[in-house]
Amino acid sequence: MSRKHVYCSSDGLVMKSLQGAVALNPSLRLHQASKTVYVSPPSLQAKVSVISGGGAGHEPAHASYTGYGMLAASVSGEIFASPSAKQILSTIRLAAYAGEDVHPRRNTITDRSAIHVPHRKDVLAIINNYTGDRLNFGLAIEKARAEGIRVDSVVVADDVSLLHSESSSLVGPRGLAGNILVCKILGALAERGSSLENLKHAGDTIVSHLASIGVGLDHCHIPGNNSYSATIGDDECEVGLGLHNEPGVHRMDIRDSVKLIDELIGKLLRSRGVVDGGRDSFVQEGDITVLFVNNLGGMSQLEMGAIMTDILARLALSDIHPLRIYSSSFMTSLNAPGFSISLLNVSGVYRSSRPSAIYHSVDILGLLDDPTEAHSWVGLRRFWSSDGRKDLRSHHRATEMVLDLMSGGSRTSKTQDDHAETTYWQHADVSPERVKEGIIGACTAVLGEETLLTQYDTIVGDGDCGTTFSRGAKAILSSVETQQLEVSKLSPDQLIHRIGEILEDNMGGTIGALFAIFFTAWSSAIKRMIHPSSTSVSSVRFMDTLSDALTSLSHHTSAKPGDRTIMDALYPLCDTTVPLSDSRNADEVGLESSTECSNGNLVAEACHRAHEGALNTRGMKPKLGRAVYVELKEGLELPPDPGAWGVAVLAKGFWAGFCEQAKES
Repeated sequence: MSRKHVYCSSDGLVMKSLQGAVALNPSLRLHQASKTVYVSPPSLQAKVSVISGGGAGHEPAHASYTGYGMLAASVSGEIFASPSAKQILSTIRLAAYAGEDVHPRRNTITDRSAIHVPHRKDVLAIINNYTGDRLNFGLAIEKARAEGIRVDSVVVADDVSLLHSESSSLVGPRGLAGNILVCKILGALAERGSSLENLKHAGDTIVSHLASIGVGLDHCHIPGNNSYSATIGDDECEVGLGLHNEPGVHRMDIRDSVKLIDELIGKLLRSRGVVDGGRDSFVQEGDITVLFVNNLGGMSQLEMGAIMTDILARLALSDIHPLRIYSSSFMTSLNAPGFSISLLNVSGVYRSSRPSAIYHSVDILGLLDDPTEAHSWVGLRRFWSSDGRKDLRSHHRATEMVLDLMSGGSRTSKTQDDHAETTYWQHADVSPERVKEGIIGACTAVLGEETLLTQYDTIVGDGDCGTTFSRGAKAILSSVETQQLEVSKLSPDQLIHRIGEILEDNMGGTIGALFAIFFTAWSSAIKRMIHPSSTSVSSVRFMDTLSDALTSLSHHTSAKPGDRTIMDALYPLCDTTVPLSDSRNADEVGLESSTECSNGNLVAEACHRAHEGALNTRGMKPKLGRAVYVELKEGLELPPDPGAWGVAVLAKGFWAGFCEQAKES
């Protein structure tokens, strides 16, 4: 939980927030005195205006849910404080206004003034079950009724965490984010022209089949409030933590996310009755449900996506497959790190409804799908499945088919030509077994340097270079071991292309992208070099393919030698025109030339140049990458660039493995 805020005081903050919300929707108006946001002009279809509100700090609730198809008006108190009855009465009046008739006065010939007679709509207030809200809305409703406005209310009490505790026996469950779900359904129902009586009946029935539970990792922090004492441990979370930092039902270890989700879903399913035959009465077999997941304001979207996956997996274990799924910061608690889960049993609503001349059946899923101009409602309106299930295997097969079609069939076609590819190595007089040992040698060498690469990168980077190289090396070794990468059954371009794919899938980061581009371009260059009439290929031409790949890579990065990057080793490795800086031969850096293949010295010299290029980065000032932003300590001598050093190690390891196999054979 962060205690830092752009605004150091909460004075005037609520009004500014409301002004910002209204600025996003041209059909909204703000009555500053009552902190009421309302739709203008009023909806022509709706006979009833649905309103809601409460204390500030729960944004986007409720101002940002005001708009055609949802709330006709909303009212805000100060942070975590209920709006007054006077404020709410103004909200009811503004919501009840439906236009006016103008009648001229007939008292005198000269009197041309007019009488304005307003049209009134009925009003339904959706109230969260908190004492202050109940009392102030209640008083405002009584005053509005005294003025002749027909008003009724629906109280949302969806928090089941304390349902069976003594503290909730009198006041009932608290209202949580399920309030927004109710606002959407009833707002859409009102837009369809429903009556006040039908809205009231539908609302009460929906609330009785709505269950929510929240969990907090820490308390929220109010801008300008310097009094704060952390009460939740680093490895704890509080199940049932309220929207205003109210205590929950108990605490548990946060380190087991699956157990946490299981606990929350279990409480939801056991909330409305006793378990009967292994299944809770809240959700019966085959019931239609809606899942509503709320971010309390301080959770990352990364975690919320994972939470959604775990929730759906846990519900599936109980054979529950929601037909609508929603996830967003619907009703926050300022910046609280936490979330809530709401489950609406649509089938339960239908079983409890008794259609009559007054009460009409409602299509809850259709109402959720109805359009709204409330700009913070987040919900997909189309393409939902009829049973809530997703055939992931079918989806995977369809995806692979599309990718295969778009790649010209190369993804699922055989990875070698029965004649040309298996005979290439013979024509080129190169042993595929030696190439395999070279690949193994390169991977083994870089794994041996993982700690050193990490050490180098920790000084000027984020310390993940060793791990990145290691992931790529391990993935390639695994592919060789499982025979997913068989050199003898692949032509050189296919081999290089496959290695590039493995590195792309496993390395990640900037280095992974650079390697993937380089190997893809190198594969294309080799493919151009090989044509059906070729029976041999020289090492000079093979080295030219490296230069072509380097040229292609340079189109995607501005890095060049002297910038202290991976390119300081890759350029001299690939470019045969780069001279060695002195007369040292390859043997001085642990390399040997193979006399058993033509022009072996060219490869050995290329490895030497890469090693030399990496060494030259020692003490070099970085010009690209994250190292540019690191403030270097005075007098600190920088080690070689870890990326460049990794390239040199790979090259040296490959040639060593290639030549070692030659000795053994």
